[in-house]
Amino acid sequence: MRFTGRRPHYAWIILGGTMVVLGISSAARFAFGVMIDPLVEEYGWSRGAVSFAYSLQFLIGIPTVLIAGRIAEKTGIRSIAVVGTIVLTIGLLLTATITELWQFHLYYGVLVGGVGASAFVSVLPVVLSRWFHARLGLAMGIMWVSTSLGPAVFMPLLRWSLETIGWSETFVAFGLGSGALMLVASLYLRDRPRDKNLKPYGEEFDHLAPITSASPVSSLNLRQVTMMSSFWGLTAIHLLGCVGHSIPLAHMVSMATFAGLSGVTAAGVLSMAAATSMVSRLGMSLLAEAKGGRVTLFLALLLQTLPTLLLLNARDVASFYSFAVLFGLGYGGEMVGFPIFNRQYYGTEAPLQAIFSWQVAGAMGGMALGGWLGGALFDLTGVYTWSVLAAVAAGLLGMAAVAILPAYKKHPRQS
Repeated sequence: MRFTGRRPHYAWIILGGTMVVLGISSAARFAFGVMIDPLVEEYGWSRGAVSFAYSLQFLIGIPTVLIAGRIAEKTGIRSIAVVGTIVLTIGLLLTATITELWQFHLYYGVLVGGVGASAFVSVLPVVLSRWFHARLGLAMGIMWVSTSLGPAVFMPLLRWSLETIGWSETFVAFGLGSGALMLVASLYLRDRPRDKNLKPYGEEFDHLAPITSASPVSSLNLRQVTMMSSFWGLTAIHLLGCVGHSIPLAHMVSMATFAGLSGVTAAGVLSMAAATSMVSRLGMSLLAEAKGGRVTLFLALLLQTLPTLLLLNARDVASFYSFAVLFGLGYGGEMVGFPIFNRQYYGTEAPLQAIFSWQVAGAMGGMALGGWLGGALFDLTGVYTWSVLAAVAAGLLGMAAVAILPAYKKHPRQS
């Protein structure tokens, strides 16, 4: 880290703010995995009906990320972050009051995940990419680590709280605490270095900094980008990759309890997957900057797909935790490189917010389909076998789609 005078570059403050907001909002969204069994036991709702709330997060998230990307370019990131925080907090507090299935779908599925958490996922990575001319892969990797750290810490705590303290008290406490932390972090966010009369981190040492744009075109508009095969290839890969990991993420706790594990132990499986995904979130971000989309995405999809097969024969604690460790090492790296790939393919002057928003919309569609499909196939067959096979098939299709991407050619100054 370089310092300006005695103070760190403000880029690192931006990184800290994005980590807080994304870490907490990810914990809120992926809390779903430890809610299924308590809701089924308390209200008698089917797993497929409960899982629809998970899918709603991402179905509503599709227009949310597209709208947020457009608004962020016009009004700035702080307005998006503050509004998203308020909506997420209200959703969590209302989730504490549910007695009907439609309330859970609306309060948690729509407000918490569909609008609140989704408002951040496309805009914050792009903002961060503007602040780092050097060390972009490292900064992005650290940011994505926070999206695993939040769920890893929170999942076992939430399950314990639901079982010992109660539903209402748990969500009131989480809603108020998370809302306060996110609001404070949002106030420190800025869109571009020039908003603080600064250059991006590392630009003042340009001869030492890597060039991350491989585009031969100085400026592309969105219409031009959408005519390129790489745009649709990246979107399709993100969709398929998210189908492949959303089924295990949404249902691995239920798979474990269905096999006989206790609720808290099963929540630990999800926590372990989130914890090990921190390794790939950092490692794949660095690899994305060095090797580009083809290598990074194929490796990430391979590492998330093969371990999923272990769920076909998982019956005890050791087998579930073995799956969690290996699966986490893969799935965490599937999503992290897209803001970097966009700079490599389209250049820094392209409409990166809009481009990344479309890719995240594809990911949201994949998460929605996978979350619903895992529960629906269980309700139809009474076992999770077909859910697991669907996840594997999606991963294999994603690996095939990687062939659409052009090879990444380093700028000579990166050699």
